[in-house]
Amino acid sequence: MRSTYLIVLTIVIVATAAPTLAEQYPSKPIRLLIPSPPGGGTDTLGRILKEGFTERWGQPVIVDNRGGASGRIAAAAAAKATPDGHTLFFTYGGVLTTGLPLFRKLPYHPIDDFAPVAMVAHVPGILVAHPSFAAKTVAEIIKLAKARPGALTPGTSSIGSSSHLNMELFKQMARIDVLQVSYPGDAPALVALLGGHVQFAFNNAVVALPHIQSGKLRAIAVATSTRTPNLPDIPTIAESGLPGYEGLLFYVLVAPAKTPPAVVMTLNEAVKQIKQTAAVKQLFSTLGAVSIDMTPEELRVFLQRELQKWTKVIQTGGIQPE
Repeated sequence: MRSTYLIVLTIVIVATAAPTLAEQYPSKPIRLLIPSPPGGGTDTLGRILKEGFTERWGQPVIVDNRGGASGRIAAAAAAKATPDGHTLFFTYGGVLTTGLPLFRKLPYHPIDDFAPVAMVAHVPGILVAHPSFAAKTVAEIIKLAKARPGALTPGTSSIGSSSHLNMELFKQMARIDVLQVSYPGDAPALVALLGGHVQFAFNNAVVALPHIQSGKLRAIAVATSTRTPNLPDIPTIAESGLPGYEGLLFYVLVAPAKTPPAVVMTLNEAVKQIKQTAAVKQLFSTLGAVSIDMTPEELRVFLQRELQKWTKVIQTGGIQPE
């Protein structure tokens, strides 16, 4: 009789532990690791979550900016943190989907050492050109490149960046030979494009939109699977002759592996609610960011798929980090 009572008591404790944990969360300040210095796009979006969590729960959220090493410093710190939901990692997707094939070895596994929490947003990549560039469509770029192998000079911000890998994917799918010119960061690459020193490039919407609107750059196509709200008349690359093309710059929230599922779901719901506020919707619109909601499991599948995709692109291109 006593053993039966203990079994029943154990079942009750286990059944009620997860809801209790979720109800008590957060029980202390949250540390939000961000793999970039203050002021950049990743930091700006991360601080939206900081403010939203603070307002929602009343607990301090401490932003810990750890730039450098292509996000590996911040990612390693997050992976090794106590998995109780009080250390979180807000990052651009490349840290989890391109770092491993680029650097071959990391102090963490980008999938196994994290619990996916929430997709926050995509920032569309846009294929843009200097107004003097002869090609005005994807088909015309491909035709020019095939007629003059190695003669076209697209610009990229750095080896392994989204602008570089989007162009590499474009090259591979179009089966063309172009000479990518790499610059040490987004700003120098943009200056080179605006000055006509390179002919075309992939820029994210935040950078490109003001120059498209002013006429200093010409939008050719968007790298997303569907057209973007800010440029409804600009076709996707997929519908312009390269079916299946999609190059994503995205931002996600993850936690250390083994973070309790109840806490993960609490965080996932909080992120969705924060993105529904009028102020955040307006900021996303200004930044050119597109809000995307995923369950933690959907996000895990997405990250695994993106890791496989970019591993193939990097290996096929023989890309080495700088």
